[in-house]
Amino acid sequence: MEEMDTKIVYVLSSDENDLFWEQCLISVMSARHHMPNSTIYLVCDDRTYATLNGLRQQIFSIVNKTIVENFEPSVSKVERSRLMKTRLREIVFGDFLYLDCDTMVIQSLAEIDQESADIAAVLDGHCLFKHHPMRDYFLKQNAGLQYKHDKITQYFNGGVMYAKDSEAAHVFYKQWHSNYQLSVSKGIFIDEPALSKSNLDPCCVKIEELNGSWNCQIRFGALYLANAKVLHFCSKKNMPVSRLSEKNFLKTVKAYGIDTPMLSNYLQDWRSTMECGYVVGVGLDAEFMLSRNYEQARMNFINAGIQQDLYFPHIKIFKDGWRFVRNNILGHIAPVRLAKILYKEKFGIDITEENYSNFNKMLFRLLTESDTSSWTMLADKIAVRDYIAKQNLEDILCQKYAEWKTVSAIDFDTLPEQFVLKCNHDNGSCIVVRDKWSLDMEFIKRFYKKKLNAQFGITTAEPHYKGISPCVFAEEYLAPDKDYSSSVICYKFFAFYGKADYCQVVYDSNSYKTQRSVIYDTNIWEKQIGFINRHEGSLDIPVPTTLEKMRHVVHQLGKTLPFCRIDLYEFHNKVYFSEMTFLPGAGRITSFSDEFLTILGGKLIEMQNSWILKSKKIQM
Repeated sequence: MEEMDTKIVYVLSSDENDLFWEQCLISVMSARHHMPNSTIYLVCDDRTYATLNGLRQQIFSIVNKTIVENFEPSVSKVERSRLMKTRLREIVFGDFLYLDCDTMVIQSLAEIDQESADIAAVLDGHCLFKHHPMRDYFLKQNAGLQYKHDKITQYFNGGVMYAKDSEAAHVFYKQWHSNYQLSVSKGIFIDEPALSKSNLDPCCVKIEELNGSWNCQIRFGALYLANAKVLHFCSKKNMPVSRLSEKNFLKTVKAYGIDTPMLSNYLQDWRSTMECGYVVGVGLDAEFMLSRNYEQARMNFINAGIQQDLYFPHIKIFKDGWRFVRNNILGHIAPVRLAKILYKEKFGIDITEENYSNFNKMLFRLLTESDTSSWTMLADKIAVRDYIAKQNLEDILCQKYAEWKTVSAIDFDTLPEQFVLKCNHDNGSCIVVRDKWSLDMEFIKRFYKKKLNAQFGITTAEPHYKGISPCVFAEEYLAPDKDYSSSVICYKFFAFYGKADYCQVVYDSNSYKTQRSVIYDTNIWEKQIGFINRHEGSLDIPVPTTLEKMRHVVHQLGKTLPFCRIDLYEFHNKVYFSEMTFLPGAGRITSFSDEFLTILGGKLIEMQNSWILKSKKIQM
C-alpha cells in the first residue's frame, strides 16, 4: 500500500434527521478501504458532535482525529458547514485534501503528495465557465457578490480541494472565509460563489486546476470515469445517477451503519452503484437535460410509462357489457354457478366433464368442497401481515409506509422518493413509483378511486375477495438487483400443505407486455421447458441464494393449507413476501401446459381425503 502524507479532511454538520452523516460514513470508509494508513480528520461543529453517539459514533473508529468547532446556537446547520470549510486552512495543520461528504474514494490518493500548487481544485462541470450548461444559473447565484463576473473563465467545484500549508494558501482561505460571510449577508449560503470571487481577488493566489479524475462529478464527468480517483455522486434529488445518492439507500445506512447490506460490495466496485444505461449528453442536449423543460418532459414520459404498463379491461361490444352485468349479478348470489359458466365459455367444456386430475378442476373443487374460511384473511395483503408475524417471519415483510381507506387521505408528502402503491384486495393495481416528484398525483388518485370502488372477485367467481375491506397502501420498493431482469425476481411457489415441488420464476415484470416466466423443479432446480405455453422465458435462472429460506417460509405459511401459491422475492440475498393466492388465474389457468396442469392437479388428488369437507354445501 502506498503511504500518503497529505491529510484527508471532511467537514460534517449533521443531526439525526438528515443524511449527511450517512454520506460521510460511506466516504470515510472508502478512503480507509483504499488507503489503510492514511490520516483522516473529521471537523464538525459542537451540535453535531453531541449527536455522534450510538450507531453514529462508528465514524470515530475510522477517522484518526476529530476536531470540534463551537458556534452560537442561532447559526444554522448550512452556515456551520460552510464556515468550517472556509476556515479549514486555519483549523488543520499541514497539507490536506478536503473531500465533500457525498464523495467516494475509488483508488489511492497518494499521488496528491506530489502536488506543487498552493490551492488546487477541479473545474465545475469539467468545462470552462462559458461552456457550462448551468452558467446562467451560477451567474444568478453570484449576482449578490460585487465582482466582475465576465472575468470568470474557470469556475471551480469545491467538492475536492487541495491546500498546501503555505502562506499563500492561508491568505486565500482567509479571503474565502471573509467572502463567504459577505455572501451570507446577501442571502447566498452555498460556498462556491465566494470561492469564485476569491479566485479573482488580487490578494489571492490563483486556484490551479486538478485533473478531472480527482473530482469526477458523476453527471458531467464521463470523460474521467475510467480513471477516476474520487467519485462525486451529487445529483438532483429526483434524478440520482448512483445508488449512493438515493435516499432509500442512505436511510439503510442510517439503520445499519458500517454493516449496511451491499456497502462492502460498493466499496470494492463503485460501478455496481450505478444502473446500466449511462447516457452522455453534450452541448444543447446537456443544456436541455439540466433545464426545467427537461424536468417537465421527463415527468410526462414517466407518467405515460406508468399508464402504459397498467392493464385496463375495456368493454368493446354489447355482448361484453351484457356478460359483465350477468357476472356481477351471479357473482353476488351464485358464485359457483358463475364459475361453471365462465369455465365453459373459456374452454368449451363443462367443468364436471373436465379431466379429473386437471388443476383447474381441482381448484374448483377446493372452492366448493374444502374449508375456505381463511382465504379472505390470507388473500388480504394487509391482514396477512399479522398472520406472517405470528409465524415468526416478520423479517420477510416489506416495510409498509402507510395505508388509506380513501384516495382523499393519500398523503404523498409522508412517503419516500421511491415506493410501491397497490390495493390490498385485488390484482392489477400495483404502481411502482421510482420518482415521487414526477408523479401525476391526480391520475393516481383517479386510478385508485376506481379500484377501491370496484368489488374485486365478484365478476370472476372468486368470492373470498368479497370479505376484504379495500384500501390503498404504500410499501418499500425493491429495485432490480439481478443483471438478467429489469425487475426484481418473483418466485411463485405452488405449495400443497407447505411443500412446493414447483416454482414459477417471473422476471422482466415491469410491464405485462414484457413479462416472462419459467417453471423450475425446486428439488433439483431444473427448468421444466414447455410447462408454460404463453410468454415462456428462455433464460436459465440461477438457483436463488435464499432457496432454503424460501422453502422454510413456504412451509410455515402453507402447512395447514391444501393448496396456496405463495409469492416471494429475493432482494440482495434476503427473502421478501409478496402475496398468497388460492385461485391462480381465477381457477381458469390458460398459460400452463396440460402436462403441468395434470401434475399440479394430481397433487391435490393425492391428498384429497385431508381437505374434502363432505358436509360443505355448494352454492348453485
